[in-house]
Amino acid sequence: MLIFPLIIGALSLLSPFLAIIVYMLYIAKTAEQNLTKPLPAFLLFVPVPAAMLIFDTQISTRLLCLDAIFTVGLPVLAFLLVVKYNHLLSNGFLASFIVIAAWGIVRYYLFQTYQNELFEQGIAMVKDRMPSLLDNSLMEQTLPLWKEIIPSIWIVSQSLAWLIAYLLFEWRLKVPNRIANLKFTGFYNLLIIAVLPLYYFSQTRALFLNLLISLCIIPFIQGAALVWQRLGMIFANRFISGLFMIIIVLYANILLVLLGFGNMWFTKRNITPGGNAA
Repeated sequence: MLIFPLIIGALSLLSPFLAIIVYMLYIAKTAEQNLTKPLPAFLLFVPVPAAMLIFDTQISTRLLCLDAIFTVGLPVLAFLLVVKYNHLLSNGFLASFIVIAAWGIVRYYLFQTYQNELFEQGIAMVKDRMPSLLDNSLMEQTLPLWKEIIPSIWIVSQSLAWLIAYLLFEWRLKVPNRIANLKFTGFYNLLIIAVLPLYYFSQTRALFLNLLISLCIIPFIQGAALVWQRLGMIFANRFISGLFMIIIVLYANILLVLLGFGNMWFTKRNITPGGNAA
């Protein structure tokens, strides 16, 4: 079993998205050991990314190595530490998400030039292969916006990986009502309120936009969890509930954010939040 964290560490250099899912399945398989002693699994995970970081000085490699550590290794370590001492799975999920989101913002400003170059190369490739796609005036107008929200796009994608990893972790441990157990503290909403003043300064408006989109992921998940719970009360068939859930996520995602934001503060659903680790 000791070799698996090393392999996952190497995998995280290729795909942090896939690596965090595999890592959490490994943690679930060895839950008794890792929940009592969280650090050994992390120490076994780190050597491959750390070695690459030390011996390969290319910017692309450094970014891959730091992504492996800060979006796979540290979030899982944060999850295990919080669950060990706080005993609530949702709080562990939230702590890991904050690590991912914080690194997502920091990585952009550390490697901004390199990521902008990748964006421009991607746009040039699209123009070369699918010129009609970018001939659309609306698409041309929105390109600067897409460039501005590169950090939040990355955070959303890695948060999706973390959500899948977390749900598979609970499934592996046979935790019932996995989605419905995602109930977060209302104090998190203070972070969203705290970033609102950044909108009023032109120098920080891009930062505001990325922080707002990233921080709204948690209320979105809480709103989706609440709706899924209510759909389960209406429809006995999970397939029908799933169809309705997909439609709501696609066409009422802002409503889910507002619902989650309110639910985290104004209902009794969070008296015992988050699913006990026991």
